[in-house]
Amino acid sequence: MKYAFKLGLVVLALTVSACGGNGAEHPQAQAQARGRPLPKYERAVLPAGEYHTTEFEPSLSFRITGDDWRFECPSGTLGDPERSDYLFFEKVPEAEIAFFNLRKLKGVYKPGGPKGEIEPVPAPDDLVGWFQHHPYLETSKPEPVTVGGVKGVQFDVVTVNLQNEDYRVEIFALSTGGPSEVFYLKQEHYIVLKDVKGVPVVIYYNDLKDHFDKFVPVAEKVLQSVEWTGT
Repeated sequence: MKYAFKLGLVVLALTVSACGGNGAEHPQAQAQARGRPLPKYERAVLPAGEYHTTEFEPSLSFRITGDDWRFECPSGTLGDPERSDYLFFEKVPEAEIAFFNLRKLKGVYKPGGPKGEIEPVPAPDDLVGWFQHHPYLETSKPEPVTVGGVKGVQFDVVTVNLQNEDYRVEIFALSTGGPSEVFYLKQEHYIVLKDVKGVPVVIYYNDLKDHFDKFVPVAEKVLQSVEWTGT
């Protein structure tokens, strides 16, 4: 049975600066790094305030409000919450926001079963189509979104056709060897930007405690504060 999506998510109105495909650099592209640098160790508490990346490319700054945020590494990454290909941080207990640089990742896992393949394959140019045709994923209809002048699309993803609720679908192969994953029947929201300062970037957020709808406005508020600050 197909999953019935709860559509009607507020379309993101993000203020992100970038050098898009129109050949003109957005004025905010010259912005300097703002706020404090992200910490260098996993599970570090992130008090409310503004932060900037030190490893992820293209670099960015963002603001978080409220409590219970921390710098959390993804599974299998050996204590690296931020590298040039990814950035993970979460709101306790299990709500997460992540950024991915598709050129730095090892690739994607070819659909070959609930646990994917051992070896990744290069990320396709048509990443949205890859999601849409994945046998273990179902997507909502892609909707246009503009992130600080960079045009992209956004859509929701859930798992389908899995035989065991413990299964998860591996998506991106990270530089540390671990995967990013879509968990059994858990909804994730993806934003695909083809050109952020010449780099394809994917953003996602999710909530593994079944409070996705409540986390949507929280995640949007964080993303609305994003500024790209370097190449």
